Amino acid sequence: MNVINMNFEQLFVESMFGLCVMAMVAVLNIYSFAWITITYRQALNQSGCRGRHYEMLRFVGFTMLLVVAMLLSLSVWVFALTRFGFVSDWLAALLLTASFFTTVGNFEAHLPFGWRLIPSLIAFSGLFSFAWATGSSMSMAANLAAHLEKHKQI
Repeated sequence: MNVINMNFEQLFVESMFGLCVMAMVAVLNIYSFAWITITYRQALNQSGCRGRHYEMLRFVGFTMLLVVAMLLSLSVWVFALTRFGFVSDWLAALLLTASFFTTVGNFEAHLPFGWRLIPSLIAFSGLFSFAWATGSSMSMAANLAAHLEKHKQI
């Protein structure tokens, strides 16, 4: 009975740790993706059309900002894993996080005993991060199409 309680306690601690890091990643993603999308829409509305190629390059630039925000999300997991001693160095933490964040999961995790739920939580946060980034980029693409249509550039 004591072993079962110990496993439950460890699972609870691991879950709380993972959920806290996931919450930080979610806040970072929601704020940054919304800010990038809104800023892109404002940039389109505040300027006239400078030509199809310029507008496409601006779209690519803002999409790359989404990529930077995703890399910042990875860094939150890397920091948490190294700060709390789950992974010995930042490179191993980066490889582990990138592997599971993209839900590929081909990096062998050497986490302490009882902390095997963390890769699943990293994958879960990565799944939602990519979904939010996809939604943001599709919204920006729709704004670009409407902007180009409005200025008869299509």
